[in-house]
Amino acid sequence: MNKPTLAAALLCGFLAPTIVHAAGDTLAIGTEGDAPQFSMADANGNVTGYDADVGNALCTELKLTCKFVVQSFSTLIPSIDTKRFDVIISGLGITDERMKKIDYSIPYGSTPQYFAVAKDSPLATMTSLADVTGALSGKTVGVVNGTTYAKYIAKHIPDADLKTYDSTTQLDADLSAGRLDAAYGDAPTWDDFLKTPEGAGFTRVGIKIRSIDDPDTLGHGMGVGLRKGDTELQAKLDKALCKLINDGTMTKISVKWFNDDYTLPCKL
Repeated sequence: MNKPTLAAALLCGFLAPTIVHAAGDTLAIGTEGDAPQFSMADANGNVTGYDADVGNALCTELKLTCKFVVQSFSTLIPSIDTKRFDVIISGLGITDERMKKIDYSIPYGSTPQYFAVAKDSPLATMTSLADVTGALSGKTVGVVNGTTYAKYIAKHIPDADLKTYDSTTQLDADLSAGRLDAAYGDAPTWDDFLKTPEGAGFTRVGIKIRSIDDPDTLGHGMGVGLRKGDTELQAKLDKALCKLINDGTMTKISVKWFNDDYTLPCKL
């Protein structure tokens, strides 16, 4: 989720973004700006997407003005300690490694995962995860190598014939060629595949799997990143996020950008 083109231009001074900080009524938000649907910035630095809508909803709830600072994803965590911005909202997954460097809000979203199968597969109409995993016992299941999805299949269908691929392109090719009984991946992967001619004969099984279903394997979802020890802002963000989750605002934002609900329940 890191294409450096626009962000690099910003850092090199083509758009020369002003360094901004929280100043009473302003919340400075670091975001990538080059991750379609999540965070997209135009040549003038205007940011749109899921992350921008989440940030703007938080600013509205907290009665603050949002200021977006766009730069490459890999530089966001190092930059927050320099006070270039106050928080990170950029599809930022909560991981143990990142928690050594920054604090997080409560998790507010998680990219759902689904199984993809041929439309005429008996799995296509199943509505129980237990039925799906049971039916895939001894069957071939494809995943991208090195992902949490591979770990999930190994844990929950240990006797599946697990096929791993270096890229989604390779995975899609074997799925469309009928060399797999099912494939497992995230919603955007299948949204893209099912729109192609090769994906016309396939569907995703209507069972949504999220990080909260197995956090040890799939992680803890997305959160707002903060500087270590910024407990006052963290508490305000948590309270605001919980309200936005419970009143349906976060679901509306998610459906707007993904046609799916990525929202996680409030854990306060």
